[in-house]
Amino acid sequence: MQRVSLNKNGTVAVEFGLAAPLLLLLALATTDLVQLLRSQLRLDSAAVQVGQLVSQCNRITDPGDTSQFWVYAQRVMGDQGDVTGTDATGSIIVSAVFSQSGANRVAWQRRAGNAASRSSVGVQGGTATISEGLVVPTGQTLLVTEVFFPRDPWVLSASIMGGALPVVLSGTTLFMTRAPDAPSIQKPPTSSAQPDCTK
Repeated sequence: MQRVSLNKNGTVAVEFGLAAPLLLLLALATTDLVQLLRSQLRLDSAAVQVGQLVSQCNRITDPGDTSQFWVYAQRVMGDQGDVTGTDATGSIIVSAVFSQSGANRVAWQRRAGNAASRSSVGVQGGTATISEGLVVPTGQTLLVTEVFFPRDPWVLSASIMGGALPVVLSGTTLFMTRAPDAPSIQKPPTSSAQPDCTK
């Protein structure tokens, strides 16, 4: 009887020894996925909150107001990464879009952070690409806020999620301006160090 008991204990120890590395890898992959989701939530939150702030402006100054937008975005991002500094790996882009002859156009664009990030909307002065074929109503101004942040997932995390995860995470929001004179927001921000809508 004693011999059978020792064999069972030995078998359990061997099975645990084989399973422990797999369980550890699974725990590490789960931790990485949670970090990835936290980063995405922060990006989405930064895009929403800065978008709401910009949409409430009747007039925007640059760098007066725009620098405040960038500071606010960085506060929301917190320790998830830098989207506004000179050495930032991430970036934030605010675009004003209007309709001209039934086609969306980018009236102006302001950005902070990494210059390598490209807006999915388009470039200042060019045709604007808005999701779902949305055409901005005549006389209105749509403000698009995009936040980008590169994040390299761990290889095992990507395989658990069913393939490669995005290398650059992004959050985008669309808000119609709340300014009483919506077309006035289509003019590029006034050059001034004094904030107008963020004071």
